[in-house]
Amino acid sequence: MAGLTVRELLERLTRAELLAVAREGREKGLFRPTYALSHYNAQSLRHLLLKHLDRLDRLSSIQQLMNRYNRPNRSEPLPRPITTVPSLDSLCQKLFPGVYGMEAEKEALVEWVYLPLLLPEQASYYGASTAPAIILEGPPGGGKSFLVRQFAQASGFYYRIVHTPALASKWYGETEKRLRILAQKALRRTPALLIFEEVDALFPDREKNLEWLHGITLQFLLLIDEIKGKGRVAIIGITNRADRLDSALLRSERFDRRLYITAPDKEERLVLFQQMAERMPFASGISWEVWAERTAGFSRADIVRLLQEAGYRAFLRHYHQQTPQVITENDLHYSFKSL
Repeated sequence: MAGLTVRELLERLTRAELLAVAREGREKGLFRPTYALSHYNAQSLRHLLLKHLDRLDRLSSIQQLMNRYNRPNRSEPLPRPITTVPSLDSLCQKLFPGVYGMEAEKEALVEWVYLPLLLPEQASYYGASTAPAIILEGPPGGGKSFLVRQFAQASGFYYRIVHTPALASKWYGETEKRLRILAQKALRRTPALLIFEEVDALFPDREKNLEWLHGITLQFLLLIDEIKGKGRVAIIGITNRADRLDSALLRSERFDRRLYITAPDKEERLVLFQQMAERMPFASGISWEVWAERTAGFSRADIVRLLQEAGYRAFLRHYHQQTPQVITENDLHYSFKSL
């Protein structure tokens, strides 16, 4: 792609990149679009910009994109070789303290979210997004929120965890204002994570005739486009039902990936039991393979509760007998029956 002209560059840009260029051109007074830029698709944005081709080279966004796409040799060494980042296993241990199991999900969050934010120069070199947006989906009790919370706290990045229904306001325009403030703060403190719990509560399918939510969903779409144009802010939406989300959120260049958190299978249940048991005073001789078999269909939250209830019985014995106790198989049986 050496020696690209501005016209050739525009033919290669994504909608998010075209939108960033168009917004800068509008702000600098180079042109005045007939409609709101959010109403333009990629082809319309490209057509709009081509009308003002002779003035686009004044824009900093065009200059940055030209520098990115006009590298003389894509096989040249990276500007900064990746030498100081720990291995994937080490990162998973560091970023998910206290999270048992879910090894594949941990690796996905590291590869999809953490590394592009940590290494934006290298990610951009290969055309990878430095503003990833993903949906975490799965049944209740699967550990979605706990997984992401631990990740956010251990990442070292600025983060905000937003209970999406709490954003809603009865005052016209207030919800949209709160969304804009969230995005602005994150863009000022990159790298950053914006985590929206119960994302389907505020951005449901607009075809369901919830007219008062239309403007809120549109504002969220605009913010995703803006963040993707500027980079180094990841958006993570958490939901039990991704099929309830507005379809515009789930297309490419918005939420790029979906990570489904499934109920643990037998092998993962065994890992959960073994890892948690190492941190609790269980009696020796308990067959965790048997318990992994017995708890088919349990969510991660169910297994945690099972062990905590068993531990609670041992705690009460310690209180009444005034001597340290171990958690026995009988405690597990009693806890299992009470669930």
